[in-house]
This record gives sequence, structure tokens and C-alpha cells, in this order.
Amino acid sequence: MTVTAYRSYTPAGRYGMRQLLRSETVKMATLRSTLWTLLITTAGMALVTIISANSALHRSADWYRGFDPTNQSLAGLLIGILTMGVFGAMAVTGEYASGTIRTSLSATPRRLPILVSKATVAGAGMLIVAEALSFACFALGQAILSGGGAPSAHLGQPGVARAVIMSGAFLALFGMLGMGLGTVIRNTAGAISAYVGVTFLLPLLLHPLSGDPVRYAPVQILANSVSVTIMNHSQVSPTVGLLLMFVYSAVVLFAGAVVFSSRDA
Repeated sequence: MTVTAYRSYTPAGRYGMRQLLRSETVKMATLRSTLWTLLITTAGMALVTIISANSALHRSADWYRGFDPTNQSLAGLLIGILTMGVFGAMAVTGEYASGTIRTSLSATPRRLPILVSKATVAGAGMLIVAEALSFACFALGQAILSGGGAPSAHLGQPGVARAVIMSGAFLALFGMLGMGLGTVIRNTAGAISAYVGVTFLLPLLLHPLSGDPVRYAPVQILANSVSVTIMNHSQVSPTVGLLLMFVYSAVVLFAGAVVFSSRDA
């Protein structure tokens, strides 16, 4: 009797980066939290932009001295700081909450490519959304300001396009910071709490210290350095501020990669 030997066969490239990126894209696109986060972010940023722009209308000429219409219209990005961070954290913690992370690790035992694909897909998606929202807030704010007779700006003016583009990129980095914290903590509530503490509460603790260390805090960098066209020399420059935020996010993501590679699911 002839016995046929069978062996398992894994198609070449089955677990390659291309397949991982496709898988992560499907995950992100089909999660209900993705749509809800986008809707909440858009609505919240639009509302804050409208309130901020309207608050600058019908002021005296003295009040408009040193007025920065670009910074005024980008005030809505403060809502995006919270929602982007939450989305970044949930991009990782959602799989731990549902238990699907075990399936992902079973299909792809090498952990680092999984995290790299998650960061790539989520980062690219958040960058596109953040840039679109940054330009939308600017356009909405300028429409309100110009319609109400207040000073307004356009993208051709010095520093305006830079502020809008860099603000969008900065907002996406907040999302990557949240992803890093989610990878380290692995719990949605814990990761969101840590993110809120780092971004909003830590500056309050730094404020009384000498040397003004709060100017290096992410929220302050966005509000006072990156999104402005009238520079304040007591703050860091926009380029330095964006670089600092990149370093903050990279350090936390690196810590997450170390934990993710060494700890059980």
C-alpha cells in the first residue's frame, strides 16, 4: 500500500508586510470606533472653531493689535488632541479587549511587523484626516472672521501655510503618542487616562517650576508655537516643536515595541 505523505504548506509571502498592511487597513476601516471618532472629531473641531472665530468679531481696533487670525481659526484642533489620542490608543487596545490579538499573533508570530503595520496604517490614516481637518478649520475660521469684518488670513501670507500643514502633522503625532501608550498599557481606560495625564495634566504640574518647562509640553507647543504665524520668542520654534513631538511619540512607541515583543498577549 502506498502512503502519501502530507506536509503543511504556507504560501510564500503570506505573512509579509504587504499582507499585514492590508489586514490592518481592513481592521481600521471596519471598526465602528473609527467612524464615530471621525464624526466626533469633525463635529467638535468645527464647533470650537466657530466659537473661537465668533469670539474675535466686533472688537476694537486696539484689541486686534497682534491678532493672529490663523491661530484663532486653528483653535478647534484642541478637540482633535483628545480624539486623535483616544483613537490611537484604541487601535491597539481594541484587539486586546476583544481577544483578537491572539488570532493576530497566531497568524503572525513575529510581533514587531504587526506593530509596524499598525503604526503605518494608523499613522497614515491619522495624518490624512488631521491635515484635512486642519485645512477645514482654517477655511471655516477665515470665512467667519472675514464675514464679520475682523482681520483674516490666506494661505499665501507668510507662515500661514506652514502653520496649517504643521498643525495637521502635529495632531497626527498626538495619535501616535496615544498608540504608544495603548501598546504599553494594553487597556483602553488605562491608556486613555495616561494619555490625558501626559497631555493635559502634566503641564499643570510643570507650570509652577522655574525655567518655564511647560513650553516643551505637547499641547503648549501646538497652541503657542506650531499653529501661530506671529512668533513668541519665549516659546520654541515651530520646527523644534514638531521635532520634539516626533521624539516624544517615537520614544513611547519604542517602549511599546519593547513591551509588545517581550510580553505575552
